[in-house]
Amino acid sequence: MICLGSYRKMLECLFYVFDPEVTVKKKHLLQILERGFKDSDTSKPSLKKEAVTLVNSLSMCECPRIEFLQQKYKEEKKGPSESELYRHGTILIAKVFLGQSIQARDQEPINKANYPMVNSVFVPQRHVLRQRTCDCGYRQYKWFVFDHDLVLPEYIVEFEYTTVVKVHSLFSTSNNVILEEGKKYSEGLVFSQDLKFDDEVLKMEPRIKPRPKLISLDEKTIISLAKTNIYSHIVNLNLHGNSLSKLRDLAKLTGLRKLNISFNEFTCLDDVYHLYNLEYLDASHNHVITLEGFRGLMKLKHLDLSWNQLKKTGEEINVLCKHTTSLLTLDIQHNPWQKPATLRLSVIGRLKTLTHLDGLVISEEETRAALKFISGTKITQLTLLQHSSSKEERPRMLSTWPSAKILTQISKLGPHFHLTGNWYSKITALNLDGQHLFEITNLEKLENLKWASFSNNNLSKMEGLESCVNLEELTLDGNCISKIEGITRLTKLSRLSMNNNLLTGLEKHTFDNLLHLHSLSLENNRITSLSALQKTFTLIELYISNNYIAVNQEIYNLKGLCNLVILDMYGNIIIWNQENYRFFVIFHLPELKALDGVSIETSETETAKDLFGGRLTSDMIAERQGHSNFIQMQELNWTSSAIRTVDLIPVDHFRNVSNVNLQNNNLTSFSGLIYLPNVKVLCLNYNHIESIMPRLKPQTHLSSRQLLYQKVPSSGYGQQGTSKLNRDSVGSENLPPIMQSLEVLHLGYNGICNLVQLQLNRLRNLKFLFLQGNEISQVEGLDNLIVLQELVVDHNRIRAFNDTAFSKPSSLLMLHLEENRLRELSKLQSLVKLEKLFLGYNKIQDITELEKLDVIPSLRELTVYGNPICRKMVHRHVLIFRLPNLQMLDGIPINSDDRAKAEFHFSELQAKKSSIIQNNLPTSKSSLPSHLQTPLPCKFVPVTNSTDGGSFCHVKASPIKITNVLLPAGFSRFLGPDFTLTPEVEGIFTKSFRENEKTNKQQQ
Repeated sequence: MICLGSYRKMLECLFYVFDPEVTVKKKHLLQILERGFKDSDTSKPSLKKEAVTLVNSLSMCECPRIEFLQQKYKEEKKGPSESELYRHGTILIAKVFLGQSIQARDQEPINKANYPMVNSVFVPQRHVLRQRTCDCGYRQYKWFVFDHDLVLPEYIVEFEYTTVVKVHSLFSTSNNVILEEGKKYSEGLVFSQDLKFDDEVLKMEPRIKPRPKLISLDEKTIISLAKTNIYSHIVNLNLHGNSLSKLRDLAKLTGLRKLNISFNEFTCLDDVYHLYNLEYLDASHNHVITLEGFRGLMKLKHLDLSWNQLKKTGEEINVLCKHTTSLLTLDIQHNPWQKPATLRLSVIGRLKTLTHLDGLVISEEETRAALKFISGTKITQLTLLQHSSSKEERPRMLSTWPSAKILTQISKLGPHFHLTGNWYSKITALNLDGQHLFEITNLEKLENLKWASFSNNNLSKMEGLESCVNLEELTLDGNCISKIEGITRLTKLSRLSMNNNLLTGLEKHTFDNLLHLHSLSLENNRITSLSALQKTFTLIELYISNNYIAVNQEIYNLKGLCNLVILDMYGNIIIWNQENYRFFVIFHLPELKALDGVSIETSETETAKDLFGGRLTSDMIAERQGHSNFIQMQELNWTSSAIRTVDLIPVDHFRNVSNVNLQNNNLTSFSGLIYLPNVKVLCLNYNHIESIMPRLKPQTHLSSRQLLYQKVPSSGYGQQGTSKLNRDSVGSENLPPIMQSLEVLHLGYNGICNLVQLQLNRLRNLKFLFLQGNEISQVEGLDNLIVLQELVVDHNRIRAFNDTAFSKPSSLLMLHLEENRLRELSKLQSLVKLEKLFLGYNKIQDITELEKLDVIPSLRELTVYGNPICRKMVHRHVLIFRLPNLQMLDGIPINSDDRAKAEFHFSELQAKKSSIIQNNLPTSKSSLPSHLQTPLPCKFVPVTNSTDGGSFCHVKASPIKITNVLLPAGFSRFLGPDFTLTPEVEGIFTKSFRENEKTNKQQQ
């Protein structure tokens, strides 16, 4: 809580800084007065996420506007009359509650994420205007207030400038100031000659150039600075104003008594321990964060540690007490001490040899007060009696106080408690809040202590609690502790509170033995990771607000905590870094009932599932791997995880991933995978892929007949509308290529019906494509895959190939078409390089369909088993005879014997053909039936090979008339391609042959 007095001290009246590029109208100013800055129309678009900018100087408020207008009129080359606009301005005065405020750090963006612990930050302004008439620039500040509600607009002031010109020097105070209208020229206001001369002098380069700064120290440099070659003669060494961070090669300076290392880059002082004769050390204006390692300086009398980063009062004083026993003067001003109120008393009381502290003489009164203060910082028998209780049970009451504080308020032992031999064992509660303790001691006998509180002390370590094995609740708020330790034996601990300390991390096995820990509060620290909490399975409440947790991966460390129902992370950087932070946490921690002090509604849980369910993100991968270094990652294997989308950011971190397996998920497109630059193998079997890119809108231009034809191709409806489908195909061909490293793609069992919608034409370097187990009825949309070597479309619904299936010359080497509905094998002539063709388990019935494979002379392996044609044993001999380069048929190698048998089989067929013709000639013309009395025409069509040895063409010759010929039914198939009969003629021959055969049998 902030008292009224301190609250008023934090109130300031400041000027609001308008954006000079935005014209502010009076209506907008009135809106600001009524609504504040939250809904102001004059705000920038992202103002709600930015700080409100204010200043305490009118010149700082107006300079941006004046400079902007000057530049504007200079560029537009307008006359001096228009520059009158400079003279009139409007300012807005606001009452501001600055709250907790710090100075902004250099080169760091000013936003809430970088300053989560404060209400505002400020930037000192040294030089604002060119004419510096006073030193007020050192009191001018620019403020940035993060919470817009803390800025209350109160007044609008309209004003007019009156120019002031000083006739004499800028720095003269005895001359009168002449008030007059300044002469105006095109470049604006003109100063007197003296002012111009002063400005030129100030801009002069220094005559003596600054010396180069030392980055490291060596023997040669030390000798050069000391101007002597004998190390033992060096008693004074000045290293002021360099860039040193380490003190090397000082071990030989055994006689050194005075050392100045101010204005450098030191973070620790452990390099001076061997300078045992050192009497004076100036280490001011560095970045020293600890005195650990600062030892052995027993002769040191003067030490300056001002303007550093020391925080832990107890630890640093302990170091000085132990290793600087002769210290007379000490300066520790301008450090961010954790307990500044009692710092002076603590130092004087502990360092008893001191005569001066922070430049002030230590009086006798101060010494007595300090000694009294220090005596009260130790735990004595009287302390235990005054601040303890023997109550066995905690009262049933709602309170934010620790149990120890409640019990000692209700019932204390008191100094008049009757002491017996075992009185220590009766103490169950101990409240030592605000006792300025530097360490916990004398608790060895409190074996039954259950509730203890040591808040608002100077403790820097968790020591002295090892014997309190029955401790159930421990409170250490408001101390200087930087590490949780010494609690492994406190196995009964159920509540631990360490708010407002200096914790930066949690050790890995800190909580392994705390099997009853239900509540953990670590608010207002500097914790960056939650990995140490992964095994705190009993944890129910976790309060970790106002820390430095920034990345999503830290939330994954809590996913195993099934009992966690209350989580408070307010004020951490992750709140600003993570989009939809609340839904993100709710989704990943489904057991939570309250988050950041607000109960979780059912609607929020549903929204979280919609937003984050089924997303494969970088954080999920980091959780599984245990780290977020994806640069060396080459494989991504994430199967059976109900993934709907892929969102890997930043993509550049996954540039070395070459193999991706997302089989058995719920993907409908390639999603974020298309941005991975070097993926070569992609397996997406058993998903629901509809297209490479997500479908934005469903097709609406198809007619109802065309939609019916898409669903039921055999219906015949909608076929007249194929032109629109062709336009879709053409459109996909013109789309730019993507995933140009992809060579192998598995899309089996995705329910794919339409290959055109897939947009596979965009994968220009694809070599192997697997589409088995889908609902494909047409092979299309693959024309641009000019390097495709293997295509697998087994177990689909393909009946035949349309004109666009293989319309372009292809580099295809292997084609898998098994378990389809093929009846014909037309349109394969462009597969000039095909070596392997798999046609098993289709519906090929006619040997003439197999004969169409003559157009693929490169074919070396073929399977046709499981087709109806295989019931007739002639298919093997036909294929072997007609495909001279075939080496494997139905999984059986073809050897020379097979080819000999095939040739022999065909020679027998030719012989049978001749004998059948001879045996079936009638003996007399009169015995023929009447319908055969006239000659029947048959066509003899000789076949010639094309000159390129590829496809065959037919050359028609003049018909040959054949009479008095009887042939058995279906005999034409044995005659080969060089002899064909029309169906009508063959039907007549069949009928005549059967009658003649019947007559011969009767005669026999």
